[in-house]
Amino acid sequence: MAKYRAVELAVLYPGPLAGRLLAEWGFDVVKVEPPGGDPMRAYSPTLYRLLNEGKEVVVLDLKTEEGRRGLYDLVKGADAVLTSFRPAAAERLGASYEQLSKVNPSITYVAVTGYESSNAPGHDINFAAVAGHLRDAPPIPQGVDVATGLMAAFAAAASIAAGRPGYFEISMERVAYLLNLLNFAQIADGKAPQLTGGYPHYNVYSCAGGRVALGAVEPKFWERFCDLLGRPDLKARMLDPAAVAEVEGETSRRSCAELLRRAEELDVPLSLVRPLEDALRSVDLGRLLSRSSWAKR
Repeated sequence: MAKYRAVELAVLYPGPLAGRLLAEWGFDVVKVEPPGGDPMRAYSPTLYRLLNEGKEVVVLDLKTEEGRRGLYDLVKGADAVLTSFRPAAAERLGASYEQLSKVNPSITYVAVTGYESSNAPGHDINFAAVAGHLRDAPPIPQGVDVATGLMAAFAAAASIAAGRPGYFEISMERVAYLLNLLNFAQIADGKAPQLTGGYPHYNVYSCAGGRVALGAVEPKFWERFCDLLGRPDLKARMLDPAAVAEVEGETSRRSCAELLRRAEELDVPLSLVRPLEDALRSVDLGRLLSRSSWAKR
């Protein structure tokens, strides 16, 4: 089987995640770091290790002619380049698509960029904000970062598999909009988005000992949940915002353990809301990005 090679010119999260995913699926990945290193080394040594396992790491100063020559030597033998430079910086460092495609005309160049119409800096929270993800606080998961890494890896792999090299731009702003696709579509349908906490069937409720999350998107699950509460009168009020307070009144006087036990008996999508520290106990970080963790046969 052919072995593909990717050159990663990216730091922090989305670009290195894309490179790590490609490495896990059989690519040879060469990560090019600046002389100061990837800032993720200091920000989270654990995440740096997870994102860069299986890569060859080389240090090149692209501000120098020697560093750029070293990059061009790598690109000559590569199938893909992943970058997280802003376009002006890529051009200044000799690492733009126009410059690298002269070195290797058949290269697939995947650029992780920020805003679609601005060169302003940004991180996960900024793109989440403009795409309507936020209410009163930052989201806990860095969803835009992760989704951008997934899209960048997909673009590189799909381009090579289809034999269609070229320039592909993965804008974090556009990815953030994509994550809100269902909510945007419901607004376009003339409906209020149903999965944002305004309705009783898809919400978070207090219970003795904590909170539970209900995901009763299908009417059958909502009806079973109403049976669980002993409130068949609520079955017709799945989309009644006023029913949220009534459900809260029912759940808050029951223990979380009781609610979860009954949910399992009745096949209701109800789960415990767990703190990050508790969730971590269920995760093998070393396997989280491993291809073997997805292969079940």
